[in-house]
Amino acid sequence: MPAPPALDLNLIQLFVTIVDAGTLSEAAVRHGVTRSHVSRNLQKLERAFGAQLIRRSTRRLELTQQGSVLYEHGARMAREVKSARHALQKLGSEPAGHVRLSIPTGLGELDQLRPLLVSFALRHPALTLRVLFSNRVSDLISSEIDVALRVMTTPPQDYVARALGEVKWVLCAAPSYLQQFGPPAHPRDLGRLHFLGPPDPRPQVTLRLRRKDQLHEAKLAPRLQSEYFPFLAQAARAGAGVALLPAYVVHEDLATGRLTPVLPAYQAMGPGDKLFILTTPNPYPSTAQRAVVDFLRTELTVLLRNFLA
Repeated sequence: MPAPPALDLNLIQLFVTIVDAGTLSEAAVRHGVTRSHVSRNLQKLERAFGAQLIRRSTRRLELTQQGSVLYEHGARMAREVKSARHALQKLGSEPAGHVRLSIPTGLGELDQLRPLLVSFALRHPALTLRVLFSNRVSDLISSEIDVALRVMTTPPQDYVARALGEVKWVLCAAPSYLQQFGPPAHPRDLGRLHFLGPPDPRPQVTLRLRRKDQLHEAKLAPRLQSEYFPFLAQAARAGAGVALLPAYVVHEDLATGRLTPVLPAYQAMGPGDKLFILTTPNPYPSTAQRAVVDFLRTELTVLLRNFLA
């Protein structure tokens, strides 16, 4: 038995309009076409079903049994399409869905950021948010992360990266520590001090500092290393040594004098100099993901303005 011909859903929609309008002429007006166009397409639909759908008279249209069945299903389809369109429009205006967000631990310690995230979630009740405070997420897909904030110099090419700004790194120590061991006058003097810094697999790390156009390097054996920068800041406040940390981690410590800059005439260079928003390539991100990215690009940039060079 040969397969039935494929049906054009536009013809079914036109058929529903004909029945609702009551005449071919009114249906033509509603669709913005000629009456003859409507008549030809009705005949085409009847040939596709192999049945007469409407009995036409000079005064009115009368549905056949087959026409009544088609109208019932066609009208239901039209309502479903209208409902789907409304739902999509609603999705486009109100963020909805689930977003998994990864934030570096240092940023997560900022007292101003956490309330902003809570306020953002409360403003969008149709959006759910899972926030992971970690520096270890390197592969967004395997870690099931939708949006990540990362400090790095060059973002991976297989991600979509949006730069928020430059990250300033500072060398700092407790005033009591510098008073005890003496402040260094030159990068080579750092070798006699205890160094606290980001983790490095090598027993000796190379700290780079720039002054004007000249680059200086110091070979140091770290006393303490950690990817959890608030821990290193606490160690520096306790007098454990000289710490290399992002400015946003020790901003308040420097402002209150709990920590003091070391070699302030030099610009210390950390393992990453820019803050990026990373997402996986997706031509159709959810409204929830777009809302999170927009939030980070606006609110976070304002929040970190004092910390980003």
